[in-house]
Amino acid sequence: MVLRWLLALLVVATLLGLYANEHWMTRRLALDGRAPRQSLQAVDDRGSGGRSQADLVKSQDGGPVEMRCEIRQGFEWPFCELQIELLKHDLDLSDFSHIRLWLHVEGPTLDHSAPQVRVFLRNFDPAYSAKGGALNLKPHEVVFAPGAQPVPVELRLSQFMVSSWWAQSHPLPVPLMGPQLDRIRVFSLSTGGQAAPGVHLIRLERAELIGNWVAPETFRLGLVGLWMFSLLGYLAWESWTVHGRLRRSMKRSRALEKMALRDPLTRVANRDGLTRAMELLLQVQGDMSFPLSVVFVDVDHFKRVNDGHGHEVGDQVLVLLARTLRANLPRDDLLARWGGEEFVIVMPQTPAEEAVAVAERLRQVLARVEWPAELKVTASWGVAQAVVAADVEAALREADQAMYRAKHEGRDRVISASA
Repeated sequence: MVLRWLLALLVVATLLGLYANEHWMTRRLALDGRAPRQSLQAVDDRGSGGRSQADLVKSQDGGPVEMRCEIRQGFEWPFCELQIELLKHDLDLSDFSHIRLWLHVEGPTLDHSAPQVRVFLRNFDPAYSAKGGALNLKPHEVVFAPGAQPVPVELRLSQFMVSSWWAQSHPLPVPLMGPQLDRIRVFSLSTGGQAAPGVHLIRLERAELIGNWVAPETFRLGLVGLWMFSLLGYLAWESWTVHGRLRRSMKRSRALEKMALRDPLTRVANRDGLTRAMELLLQVQGDMSFPLSVVFVDVDHFKRVNDGHGHEVGDQVLVLLARTLRANLPRDDLLARWGGEEFVIVMPQTPAEEAVAVAERLRQVLARVEWPAELKVTASWGVAQAVVAADVEAALREADQAMYRAKHEGRDRVISASA
């Protein structure tokens, strides 16, 4: 018992550690052009032969960064771009996972859709950036419409891909292909590809990089090491008993097979057999069997099957039903014919919510079975849960009552006693 409490404490400590790593060990870095060693500028297509004009809009100290742009015809791909250049030192994004943007854009579009913005992270590498200038920095971009997204917009750095137009004009050797975010020199926001002639506005209220002071992979590796050392004593204590428990479990399992009384038609346990099987189950697993769920299954309109097609077809339906249930249940679950067209499933170590999901899956399986005489066979299902051994009898009654509720509410459905 003491070791189990220690294990529980270890689990709690692990969960708290993971939560702390996610929420309390977060690092943030502002990218807004106002921080030290950051330069803000507006760039347009005039340097490429276009006629568009971009200007920075003056704002109060601490206010949003704004760029006003007038897109004009005269260049195949007109654009305006709000650039934030990192001075003196390039930025390694290896320790960051997301970029969070408080962003607003305005302007007409060619297809009358919401205006888009292109977010660029431009990386420096001497192998392809030796000539200098932003055009020789490898651009990684994400395109989206800020108006269609909740604020702030959070982008994973893994979503940034190398711009295809840059890759085509800058052929690189294989080792340099693909994203590189280890020496970011320029962060920028550009008008979208559907920008139409007219006045456009890009307002950046805030931008920040999000990461962890301790990388999640490193932190989790440390937790794994902690678990290994903490569980070493527990495993050593358990090792000499596991073989004995396994032998006893195998003996009792064989006894379970011999003692379980079976229904001669369906070859599953009958009511007495289920009682014996549950007694042995509780002897073998004890409190580990709980929570334990009970599912009652009753074939809908079975009397009509017997009256309309004869008892032979009715027997075939029951045999196929039992076979289908057994084939779609875990080996540890118990299945018994309770009487007539009624069956019971006992699911150890299964809460009611999970048992309801299993019953719903089984109900859908029955809908796909090819039944004798081209019948369409459905069943009503009732589910209840026992948390201790003393509750088992009550759970059987509650599951039976829930099954009858399913009958009264239209059949072919799953009802939980707790619903």
